[in-house]
Amino acid sequence: MLRVIVSAGLMAAFSVTTAFAQTGPEPVKTYPAISGSIPIEVQNDWTFRSDDRANQNNDLYTKIEPEITVAFSPSWSIYAHAVLEPIGSPRQFENRAFEDHGLFIEDLFLEYSDGTFGARAGKLNVGFGIGWDKTPGLYGSDFAEDGYETSERIGLIGSYSFNAADAGTHRLSAGSFFRDTTPLSQSIFRGRGDTRKQDGGVSNTESFRSFIIALDGGGTSKLGKLGYHAAYMHQASGTGDAEDEDSFAVALFTALEIGRSVTFSPMVEYVYQDSPGGVAGQNRAFLTLAGQMDWNGFNLAVAWTGRDTDNGTNEDDFQLQFSVGYAFDFGISVDIGWKIAEEAGIDTQTLGVLAAYKIEF
Repeated sequence: MLRVIVSAGLMAAFSVTTAFAQTGPEPVKTYPAISGSIPIEVQNDWTFRSDDRANQNNDLYTKIEPEITVAFSPSWSIYAHAVLEPIGSPRQFENRAFEDHGLFIEDLFLEYSDGTFGARAGKLNVGFGIGWDKTPGLYGSDFAEDGYETSERIGLIGSYSFNAADAGTHRLSAGSFFRDTTPLSQSIFRGRGDTRKQDGGVSNTESFRSFIIALDGGGTSKLGKLGYHAAYMHQASGTGDAEDEDSFAVALFTALEIGRSVTFSPMVEYVYQDSPGGVAGQNRAFLTLAGQMDWNGFNLAVAWTGRDTDNGTNEDDFQLQFSVGYAFDFGISVDIGWKIAEEAGIDTQTLGVLAAYKIEF
């Protein structure tokens, strides 16, 4: 809008061309600057079939994740991210509609970044794995979110970014953290209870005994916009845990322009956990294979995740999901999906629909 006003003024005063006006200087950004977004989702999950009838129910709910960044300078800012979503699961055969929603702070940290060096301090997601964030589809990220997403930690994470010419850009990060036991671990409206050190659980130590090292990056290649993630994470044992947890993650993803406005975005991720949750004598592995096809606003996503747990006897679980969706020009997107999950030998099937919209400012 500012550029249009400036162009019109120049044309009237000096009779210059529109092209000249469009090449004028960009407005100078002033500080402090505030920006943010409010993603809004309304979703219905109908678990219509299960070997365990206790799983069958229908859940209609919303998920709203307001986020705001207050930039004090080009390098310093504060980021805050809250989540409004259902707390707890619906009961057997319950038709739950917009009930049991709680609001909590998932991220609140101070950030520094000069393009090369960066640091975050506060409540944050430590950045282990990508399946919980990048797996496409309505249900593609379910196993990753439950299994190894490491969020709501009090931490300090530093990073160093560098450019490797044709090999693209890369970021090496490392930091230490522990589980949030401050009042920010509570939720309002529907309480989820606060987290305390005596509750136990890995990284619930109220001291910086857990840490992560990660390398992320990628560039343009014959395989499209190729990216990768590799990470090692150590979570110290908490009260009642028998062992520390050690986890490794490696992932590859890309986006291929295959012609006729069609883009194919595949990804693969492998995660290994030794003593997951602090359980001695147990290890667990996740393998995710997924891909999404996009064409003129339409998308088709397929995602499979296998979860193998070895605790003396092998437990092989999996989830397979298919979903299709369309993003309208006015900002609303709609997706429809189906998933089948096998956990502890119990098959469960779910149908779902999601409508999403994002407000930006």
